Amino acid sequence: MFLRKLTSSLVALFLSFSSLFSRDFYGPKTFIDILKSNFPLKSKPEPISSIQNLEHVIFFDQSMSNYISIGDNNSLKIESAQATIANGSIKLGSGTYSDVMRGIFQILDRNTSVLSTEQLTGEYVIHPELMSYYAIDADAATGASSASTILVRDKSSYYLSSKNIKSHLVFKFSGTSAAVKIQAMSRYDYNSTVENYPYEKNASWSSSQYLKMDTNGVTLVSNSSEATSFIMADANDLIQISFTDKSDFNPHSTSWQTNSFADWPAKPAPWAYLDSQLKSSTFYDAVDEYYDAQLGDSESSHIAADSALQKIISTLSRKNESLRYSKNAYLTFRKSLLSNRFGAVDMYNSVMGEKTVENVYFTNAADDNGSFHPFMVIATHNAHSGPQHLINVPRPPGDGQSAGGYENQKITRNAVIEAKLVKIPLKDYGLINKVTDNDLSPYGSLAIDANVPEAEWNVDNHTSLASLGIAADGVVIYPVTNNTLVYSITAGEVTTTGSHVGRGMGFHYHADGHSLTGNGINLYNLDDYNGSSHPPLIGFIFDGVALYGKHESGYSNHEGYSNNLDEYGGHSHGDYSYHYHAFQKDTTSKGKNSSVDYTAHILFRAAFKGDINQVPGLFDLNSSQFKNNDLKRYVGAKGTVVEDTSSSGPLSIAGQIFNLVPHEHTLQDNYPNPFNPSTSITFGLSENTPSKIVIYNLIGQKVKSFNFQNLNAGYHTVSWNATNITGDPVSAGVYFYQLQTKSQIKTKKMILLK
Repeated sequence: MFLRKLTSSLVALFLSFSSLFSRDFYGPKTFIDILKSNFPLKSKPEPISSIQNLEHVIFFDQSMSNYISIGDNNSLKIESAQATIANGSIKLGSGTYSDVMRGIFQILDRNTSVLSTEQLTGEYVIHPELMSYYAIDADAATGASSASTILVRDKSSYYLSSKNIKSHLVFKFSGTSAAVKIQAMSRYDYNSTVENYPYEKNASWSSSQYLKMDTNGVTLVSNSSEATSFIMADANDLIQISFTDKSDFNPHSTSWQTNSFADWPAKPAPWAYLDSQLKSSTFYDAVDEYYDAQLGDSESSHIAADSALQKIISTLSRKNESLRYSKNAYLTFRKSLLSNRFGAVDMYNSVMGEKTVENVYFTNAADDNGSFHPFMVIATHNAHSGPQHLINVPRPPGDGQSAGGYENQKITRNAVIEAKLVKIPLKDYGLINKVTDNDLSPYGSLAIDANVPEAEWNVDNHTSLASLGIAADGVVIYPVTNNTLVYSITAGEVTTTGSHVGRGMGFHYHADGHSLTGNGINLYNLDDYNGSSHPPLIGFIFDGVALYGKHESGYSNHEGYSNNLDEYGGHSHGDYSYHYHAFQKDTTSKGKNSSVDYTAHILFRAAFKGDINQVPGLFDLNSSQFKNNDLKRYVGAKGTVVEDTSSSGPLSIAGQIFNLVPHEHTLQDNYPNPFNPSTSITFGLSENTPSKIVIYNLIGQKVKSFNFQNLNAGYHTVSWNATNITGDPVSAGVYFYQLQTKSQIKTKKMILLK
């Protein structure tokens, strides 16, 4: 009889779960995960059209069976790697993105950073694509006249001063890109007294040294006749990195500007990654210990975050309020953020393999009127984990330090990591009806700053002057519109990834790089869509509304594909409440002498659809929020925790005491789900009563039982480690768990992965 009742309830449960799981919450692959992924087969790359500054190349031998590569696992070695050609397609190494990216190098003229006063020399420094602040050097001591092998060495990062050898080779290419000899004609040693380019030529170095590659590696030989005849293949044939002619991110074909590179910011000056305030007592002493359990990226922190969200849900529900989305959306985004690690040295003070986002935790402080304002607080270094190619940007922003216009300014072609404390509102504050319903006068806006009459405020200009959201990689998002009220992409000032740096040299997104190139190494990529029913969750905007990837034509079966976006770039459909999407639109850019039609690839447009009028500290991202009397409670500053004590009966969840009692017995979603090797099950009792958590397999057999005789009213959590009654591990599959009391039985589903 019981089995029949259980089977009946499971059928009903399957129907309810089909609705729940139709909301496909998942984040994009991190850059580290992309590197591990298989690279799609493509036709073998052709030689570059000419050997010139800024080219991204792969150095093959004439048979294209070997190519130069940096070592795996963050190695500084230079080695030869095997390539395979079959049916016109090429496979590099084992066929992963890592194999391809480690084989890409950029050639930069020795005078690239000082072209405002110097000329191109035709002598090149070779930089690995994954290590733009490093360059190829001889494996020899400073002052040596020759070497037999080469490696990669720090050339210009923040950490250069700590290195024993500070040198790099300068190369000359003889021949054509289809058959070129590579001569290590000179070596430059660091000298801090030299202005602009702090290196001087080593007079001892012998110019009669050439690169030779075979299956054993890459060496230096003294005779040109022994040198390898290389093919300098165009890396863009495999992964589009450079700007194409009349690119949608440079529709006016603005030329590459030769201004000098901007000086490093002074306030604050760059700092070592390990000295980041987000990693030090500056942060950890500022956060109340109440939130300690949520900090970090451990399984226990994920459980604590889940429990914190559950408390927020209960607190809001008693005030007839709710989260804007289910807690799974926020937990998914939290995991996406915390998964990011530096997979490239493409920022002045970044460190390969370290975290780009330090902590993500949930707060729920009340204002002075007793209204709760829950936030997802994100402590981020505001740093991309992959290469951004700032050196390629046609016309980067000027530093604003010189009079006489842009031509007299230094420009921003470098980036530094930062320390930001981003707050995403969790509570559903509702949606506005018209753009001016959101009052931005306390903060300023693009329109207000440009003295645009209110009658002309629209979705492109009634918005933040700066940050207005955060992407899944922890980098802040700006409006697609810049402060001159044109789309940033028309000015040729963003990278092909859709981001750039301003005067403070901190990264921010302005556009959707995936939509432009589809090259597989962007914030999100087509590979993320496989097996999904909706585009990935790629960000949150400061109005609390979620941002998803664009709807791709190849995935017309995705939920919401046929539902038009409104002027804000959002819509709702099915089980998905209102959310934004990246999107593209055909438009026209008016230049000084002509107009150009192009496609705008928009990550997030500009204006907020979510009501922001009650959100505290809307645009404040500084860590000084910990000391701001109006805001510190919302970021969880020490001594500011405001708990809801309207109910009695303390509850212990993930080591924290919560004063919450549900109105009726409740069973929460387990977390994580799917899981391996363990999961946590939270349930609430409306009164003191004997209860059980019982786990069944798919055919209704009891697997495990947790029996409680005298639990107090409130919330409780048990952990199941995927073992049965006898302690033996159970197999992967679908399981059901029940809360059983004298008056009620509640059932939910979970999935064990192995």
